[in-house]
Amino acid sequence: MSQPYPKYRGFTLVELLVVIAIIGILIGMLLPAVQQVRAAARRVQCANKMRQIGLAVHNYESALGMFPVNQVGPGASDGSGGYGPGYYSWLVPLLPHLEQNNLHQMFNLKINNGDGNDFRMSDTHPNAIAAATPVDVFLCPSDTPGSDNTIFGTANPASSNYVGNSGWPSYATGFDGERSSPGSFNGAIPLISPANKVSWHGSSRSGFAQLTDGSSNTALISERLIQTGTSSDQVRNGDPRLRSKHVLERFQPLASIDNQISNSHTHPFESAFIGRSWSSGYALSAPIYLHVKTPNTLIGHYGTSAVEGDFIMTPSSRHTQGVNVVRADCSTSFVNDSIDKEVWWALGACNDGRTVDF
Repeated sequence: MSQPYPKYRGFTLVELLVVIAIIGILIGMLLPAVQQVRAAARRVQCANKMRQIGLAVHNYESALGMFPVNQVGPGASDGSGGYGPGYYSWLVPLLPHLEQNNLHQMFNLKINNGDGNDFRMSDTHPNAIAAATPVDVFLCPSDTPGSDNTIFGTANPASSNYVGNSGWPSYATGFDGERSSPGSFNGAIPLISPANKVSWHGSSRSGFAQLTDGSSNTALISERLIQTGTSSDQVRNGDPRLRSKHVLERFQPLASIDNQISNSHTHPFESAFIGRSWSSGYALSAPIYLHVKTPNTLIGHYGTSAVEGDFIMTPSSRHTQGVNVVRADCSTSFVNDSIDKEVWWALGACNDGRTVDF
């Protein structure tokens, strides 16, 4: 008598296709959630790095009685009235307070941050290795810096995402024309021109005592994206938040400057250096930012931006709908792109008499 065939259990083709379809739907539903969680984690990591920098500013101020200034150097002038020599950014003196004392000691601050009287640095410069050293705490995990920063010279310096608040442009007449122009400096991180004094820069010895609006009402640090375009076409066709618009008229209220930037034209040169050297205090590398346009919009420059520091850099990020901001009391907030303009302007000024309510 023959034995019956054994019975095997398994999926039919239809059942297999149904299972695959269900798995695909579940992945499609879960993937955006996973991406959102990762983005949120990167945003928190970014805020933590910025807070470390804020605490370093506090330690620096406690030790020296003043905030670090943008543009540190020997002050040797080229005498040409041009861009002058390169200076170091406000991040360089902070290094010892960020557990980067060895890197700080690699810099010789008695020589210009560039070859001769230029802001560009070659790979033979005594500070080339230090300038090309990436510092993790200066980089937002949501942004991706490029590898080619040779627009700053063959030293190919390392990038940064974080910027100090230097208030309003000197030519801004305030909310309603209430201040003269050039106005006095009203940010947190002072601007200094070592070779040639610029009247609106004010005192280099600025600290908490000068924040008369209160440290909780004054921005200290924010973030901005890093330029990666290596040609004029790449800059013109790249991220609009990294294309600087030319501001012609001066002596205007903040709203008028905001409007002019929105209706002006792009200059690739003023857009090409943004964020590409953390050690450079050169205004067009954007180590500082100004409170004119709200986050993740446009940026602008005057004809004197490169030599006076009036580069109207606007904070920007890869985070969804906003940027991180550390106030001078080291409290950290995520500022939405839709923040009221007048609140944003007040947050940038240390002495305009307005308090900020988020």
